[in-house]
Amino acid sequence: MVTAVFEVGAALLGACIGSFLNVVIYRVPAGRSLGGRSHCPRCGAAIRWFDNVPVFGWLLLAGKSRCCKQPIVFRYAFVELLTAALFWALLWWPVGPPLLVAEGSAQHLDVSAAVAFGLHAVFVALLVALTFIDFDTQLLPDALTKPGITIGLLSGLWPGLLPPLVSDPSVSRALGTLLAAVAGSVVGGGVTWLIRAGGSALFRKEAMGFGDVKLMAMIGAFVGWQGALLTMFLGCIAGAVVGVTIGITQSRKGEGLGLKIPFGPYLALGAVVTLFGRDPILHAIFVSWPEWQRRNPDAQWILLSVALASLFGLFFLVRRARRSG
Repeated sequence: MVTAVFEVGAALLGACIGSFLNVVIYRVPAGRSLGGRSHCPRCGAAIRWFDNVPVFGWLLLAGKSRCCKQPIVFRYAFVELLTAALFWALLWWPVGPPLLVAEGSAQHLDVSAAVAFGLHAVFVALLVALTFIDFDTQLLPDALTKPGITIGLLSGLWPGLLPPLVSDPSVSRALGTLLAAVAGSVVGGGVTWLIRAGGSALFRKEAMGFGDVKLMAMIGAFVGWQGALLTMFLGCIAGAVVGVTIGITQSRKGEGLGLKIPFGPYLALGAVVTLFGRDPILHAIFVSWPEWQRRNPDAQWILLSVALASLFGLFFLVRRARRSG
């Protein structure tokens, strides 16, 4: 029962944070203050507090503003639901130490686990906000990524979201976890910067925004250097699948690839998948997959087919982008 109460509380907290994230998504790119009451984007009327209740406000209004009866986009409620689901998942599928510790027949709240939950909650909230800002503006504002990097690095001090980078007993745990956060940030940002520099030199124009570099530095600080590489791998797969799908759809319609596809949302998706499933995914890639290859004589042909399909997808995107450019 106690666990259920915590899970419901986490979901409600997530919905409230999601409501605030809607304000962040709308105001930060415009350079506006986050303070003050919300106003209807259609007529400018102040929104009453009871209409701002997360999710239920949108449902009770039937998706229409009270002041001017104009439609309210579902995305506001979706951001609140998404954040609530992520906060709930942090407890239902714990990525850190258990929140409740049993002592005999009683249970008590572990302070270190509560701090870890709070830091992970900040991380996923930043990912949600940056995802929708990037979709809207193709920008990843420093106002979110730089504080995110700082919080990620500080999370290495206490309670230490990551395992220590070194196992030397002469190195304190706090220093080891801090080094793990620093290494993750350096690898995440550094690898992305190298990809950006190489792509820009190859295509003779900016291949990736510098905001993606800072986003990956933030992600690496929270998930470590292995998690940063896995995030990049998963983000590239997700971006390629979506990009090829859009390209094929537009090709059938006789259109050029005029739609700019932001990379940040796919990195954020990769980071969430990494946060919840890093260990089983890495085990599958580096243990289960090699073992299956050794047992299956056709494995090399499957690998070759996947590689050729990936190259074809990349060639298709580059070719369509050059034609539309």
